[in-house]
Amino acid sequence: MNAYERRGMWKKPPVILILCGMMILIFVCRFLVFGRAVNVFRMMAPLTGRVIVIDPGHGGIDGGTYDDDGTLEKDINLQISLKLKRLCEKNGANVIMTRTSDTALDHLNSKSEYRHKRDLIARADIINKARPDVFLSIHVNAEKSSSKTRGPMVLYFRGSEESRRLASLLQKRLEEAYTSSGEKIRSRLPLPNSSLFLLINTNAPGVILELGFITNPGDKALLTSQDFQHKLCASIFEGLKDYF
Repeated sequence: MNAYERRGMWKKPPVILILCGMMILIFVCRFLVFGRAVNVFRMMAPLTGRVIVIDPGHGGIDGGTYDDDGTLEKDINLQISLKLKRLCEKNGANVIMTRTSDTALDHLNSKSEYRHKRDLIARADIINKARPDVFLSIHVNAEKSSSKTRGPMVLYFRGSEESRRLASLLQKRLEEAYTSSGEKIRSRLPLPNSSLFLLINTNAPGVILELGFITNPGDKALLTSQDFQHKLCASIFEGLKDYF
């Protein structure tokens, strides 16, 4: 038997085996390449794929808290929320806003005879429909009995461990925004709550961020400063990175 005849004894592999092998090879290559691409992209955009609801508190007829010079909470809330939206989207997040302009949300449902309750229901409905990874409700605090009270406070639903963890990380980062700006503030623990409507009627982990006291002259100057608003957004973003 010559060499040609010996080679002829080996049959060619069936076409189906060749195709299966090629498909497996393609799948492995795509997995390796795509997996590396996703990891690199996540490093470049750390909130990639995360769904975040940002809720600028109050709006429209509801100005929220205020200072005697006419500064309104609703305006500060919206300014900071829009900045935070841009920062999160730049880093890969899918951001859903409960409002993007100076408007209340009570017109979105008829589930209560009270305007304020309808507004809160609308915000909770938006959050629950979005099924986000987290939600952030942006607010400004006030203490009419003392102009000395200042600094950020983060509230979370008492029954949610994930919300507690998120609140702790954000409280720390927000305080850093103040102290790194040379401000002396009292360190706080995040506040558990079991009565605020938005916290007890939403399914996703989330917090209410009270970013400072409009009734404190130092806080008010910071909260109305474009530079410090950006700094607050950066601190919230870092807290989100810590959480995820």
